[in-house]
Amino acid sequence: MATTTIRIDLPPVGELETSGDGRSPTDAQMAEETKARQDFLDILSPYVAEVLSRPLRRAGNVTHVQLLGGDVWSQLNHYLLLVTTDSAAPRFAGELLALLPEGSQASDLGAFGPLQEWPAPHSK
Repeated sequence: MATTTIRIDLPPVGELETSGDGRSPTDAQMAEETKARQDFLDILSPYVAEVLSRPLRRAGNVTHVQLLGGDVWSQLNHYLLLVTTDSAAPRFAGELLALLPEGSQASDLGAFGPLQEWPAPHSK
C-alpha cells in the first residue's frame, strides 16, 4: 500500500483568508469561510466518489481517501488529500486542477508508506 499526498491551495476568499488574520473572527466571517469550505467539498466529493468507483487495474487502485484541512480560520483554503492505493503512485493533481477554481494550486507530493509511529501501536 502507498499513500499519495496531494497539496491543494485554493485562492483566498473572504476577509479572514485575504487578511491572514483569523484571531477574532465575527460570526459573518466564520459563515463566509465555512461556506467557502463547503463549496470546495461540493466540488471534491463527486470526484472522490468517481475515483473510488473506477474499474480495477493492475496497479494504482484507490482504496481510501482522506482530506485534511487547515484548522485556523484564516487558513481554511489549504488542504492535504491523502489517497491510499494498492500499489504505485497515480498522479491526481492535474485532474484536480481541472475541477478547482481559477488560481488554485494542486501538487503531487509523492507516495509515502509507513515508516515509524509514536507511540508504538499496541500489539495484540
